[in-house]
Order: sequence, then C-alpha cells, then structure tokens
Amino acid sequence: MNDTAPDNYLSNGEAAKILGISPSTMQSWARKGRIRYLATVHGWRYFRAGDVYALRDSLREVSGE
Repeated sequence: MNDTAPDNYLSNGEAAKILGISPSTMQSWARKGRIRYLATVHGWRYFRAGDVYALRDSLREVSGE
C-alpha cells in the first residue's frame, strides 16, 4: 500500500510527525481551520495525506527549505 497516496488518511500523531510539529499543535491547527480533517463519533481526527503533504510543502516554501 502507498502511504503517501493523497486519499489515504493519517492520524493526528502521524500527520504531526510529517509536519514536524507536536500532536497538540496539530490539534490546534485543525480547530483553527488551518487543515481539514474528518472526525469520528468519538472525536478522533483524521487528515487526508494529500492535505498534510501540501501543508508541509507550503511550510517549506515559507521557511525557504
């Protein structure tokens, strides 16, 4: 399976690791609308891999990496 496929979903921790941020920052960004997510009935957030990688790439552009 290709874990980087745009339609795969990542957990909060997985997404945070890819972005190089803490899971609590990931939760904050989700609440603020910085990244879209799906929430389960139990409140767990899942993020589209494509959205996570797009955000990572835009953060790299801003920081000049």
